[in-house]
Amino acid sequence: MLEEIRQQPDVLSRILLEERGKIQRLGEAVKKKSPRLIVLVARGSSDNAALFGRYLLEIATGIPVSLAAPSVYTVYGAKLHLEHALVVGVSQSGEGEDINAVLSAARAAGSFTIGITNEPNSSMVRMVDELLLIHGEHERSVAATKTFTGQMMIFYLLAEALGRSPAATKGFEGIPEFCAKSLRQEAAIRELAQRYSFMENCVVLGRGLLYGNAYELALKLMETCYVVAERFSTADFFHGPLAMIERHFPVILFASPGPMMEGVLTLAKRLQELRAETLAITSDSELAGTCSKAIAMDAEIPEFLAPIPYIVPAQLFAALLAEAKGLDPDTPRSLSKVTRTL
Repeated sequence: MLEEIRQQPDVLSRILLEERGKIQRLGEAVKKKSPRLIVLVARGSSDNAALFGRYLLEIATGIPVSLAAPSVYTVYGAKLHLEHALVVGVSQSGEGEDINAVLSAARAAGSFTIGITNEPNSSMVRMVDELLLIHGEHERSVAATKTFTGQMMIFYLLAEALGRSPAATKGFEGIPEFCAKSLRQEAAIRELAQRYSFMENCVVLGRGLLYGNAYELALKLMETCYVVAERFSTADFFHGPLAMIERHFPVILFASPGPMMEGVLTLAKRLQELRAETLAITSDSELAGTCSKAIAMDAEIPEFLAPIPYIVPAQLFAALLAEAKGLDPDTPRSLSKVTRTL
């Protein structure tokens, strides 16, 4: 897991080199079809990448984006009217039976279908009109890392190709270097993980473009550290879940510069009053000073480019916390690399 976390700057650079021209051409073809809806289909970490993709694509294109519920197709047998939709399947392995079933049904219904995967010879290839590759080489760790951020990078390329708002993707070519800088924090995060070695439950919070990060870190903590990790929007957290917070309860917050920061600061101050154990992944000095601990991010990373560089230290934290707990993050109990569900 640690080795593959460290490979991410190179993987992201390869995606830019290998897929950008193809996706630009694909974008022109898709725009001629004038899709009225974009549907993203995924499970697990890929679903968390799709959650990020939903925010980015809606902001960049103005087209409503929905996260598919595969059970609607595979369990209930519903036939959806997707004639004017762009349907995008996201799968590390390309072998998710439920994901591929949705893609097949969408294509039969007249949708234009795109697959995002790391495996060029997977079953997904037969289900889609166009295939986009992550170029991450084989991912051995059960916990997805480089394929997760690779999927996110593909969404930046799609947003650029389909978008009406260049501001949403401006400068994203710099993300690999921002990730390389994030990796330099490994020694500090290893020390930080020792502080949380006895953590058994926590809450992970993020909002907007960082909402998917909250889901992904929570998943990593559950699958590699066996920590019960709930995840919420910082806005939703005020609507009930705040009541569970008591002294020393661990709360992890993602917060980048931008319009969400004011709300995160308000929440952090309330958590401080409740004497929670708070860990912020942020470049904001006021938020860092309000929290118990912080992972300091590069202040040059703007809000729209933050999701990938901000998940890298979170991945390191999960892997190193597992080690601090005496666990092997590469052999999580009860799990296998490819999960098949219908």
